Amino acid sequence: MGRRKISHVIGPFLGGLLGPLLVRCLGATWRVRVEPADLVAKSRDGKPRVWALWHGRLLVGAHTFRGAGAAVMISRHADGEVIARIVEKLGFRTVRGSTTRGGATALHDMVEFLRAGGSAALTPDGPKGPREVAQPGGVYAASRAGVPILPLGIGVRGAWVLGSWDRFRIPRPFTVVALVEGESLSPPPDIEGAALEEWRVRLEKALHAANARAEALAGRKSP
Repeated sequence: MGRRKISHVIGPFLGGLLGPLLVRCLGATWRVRVEPADLVAKSRDGKPRVWALWHGRLLVGAHTFRGAGAAVMISRHADGEVIARIVEKLGFRTVRGSTTRGGATALHDMVEFLRAGGSAALTPDGPKGPREVAQPGGVYAASRAGVPILPLGIGVRGAWVLGSWDRFRIPRPFTVVALVEGESLSPPPDIEGAALEEWRVRLEKALHAANARAEALAGRKSP
């Protein structure tokens, strides 16, 4: 077995073993503020919906909504396997695929999961950006499944910001993190073309507004 193949085996194993523990330990130190007060309870109420959040802010969402059973779309690439092991241990379901590999099948599976009564958590700018620019997949899934989209704004007072395309944020220990529910969106059934683009823009604007509110709630000006 080559060195690269070994890393593809060991990486996911160690990620699945240590990743969830690190997320739980770090998240346990955060001072969490939510708006509205029942936001976390809503993630566990059994009603199908699409939660939408930006890729670079997903660590806070992964910790706060752990155990809720929402489906998450994860890339089929090697790094995606590590992430998949982590989120599964945190109590999420995974659908494998992305805009560049297996996307159509993954989106179909996500729609079927939503139609069956499940919820999904999607990052409209993932997996490769542009950063905080929504792609149409989340709107498409919500439209086909007949469920609403709830934009999730996430703010962090102090964080390490990685040099990745999404400027991924890792909140520092004991900092304040804030989660804000944005304007609920209900795309009409089977939209496409210009209508799909219109709702994509609406989702993008709603996410920017929710994140600005979350940054203010966390006590930090929006970047």
